[in-house]
Amino acid sequence: MKRFAVLVVFALVVAACGGGAADDAATDPAAALSAEEKAAASEYAVGFKGGFDETAGGMAVTDDQALCVGEKYVGAFGVDRLAEIDNAALDSESIPLDEARQMASLFLDCVPMRDMILENIASSGPEMTEAQTACLSEALTDEALAEVFTAQFSGATTPQDDQPDVFAAMAACANI
Repeated sequence: MKRFAVLVVFALVVAACGGGAADDAATDPAAALSAEEKAAASEYAVGFKGGFDETAGGMAVTDDQALCVGEKYVGAFGVDRLAEIDNAALDSESIPLDEARQMASLFLDCVPMRDMILENIASSGPEMTEAQTACLSEALTDEALAEVFTAQFSGATTPQDDQPDVFAAMAACANI
């Protein structure tokens, strides 16, 4: 039962929805935003933070992390395309895989999800052994998270169905 609970906590955290921001304008889409785009990014950040904090199983993003996501998304996709992506998500439509992959990467650049998930599991989930914690820390790579979030952003029914290898690695940790 304890093993199952660890997986359930992780699955809930991921289903609710890395890194650091780059300083170079060539690699940071937010660096060259106009005043109008910055305003749109700020508005997006407020909505993003509210939605994330409501659904992320006790985790919360900071205002700076939310603004980072907003700026990177507006910089990468533009205000109009980001609105289309948001509407597609609300209507349960697919987002093209290349855009979903980019969204996952930008999101993980701003929000240290790996650390947040590990801290959340450690503080609110069942008590884990040192071996389980080490295994989970090793299995929960930035690459694995990028795959899971890409699947989620692209409209996959559940990340668990589309990324069985990632979740199998998590399950193996529970069995240690």
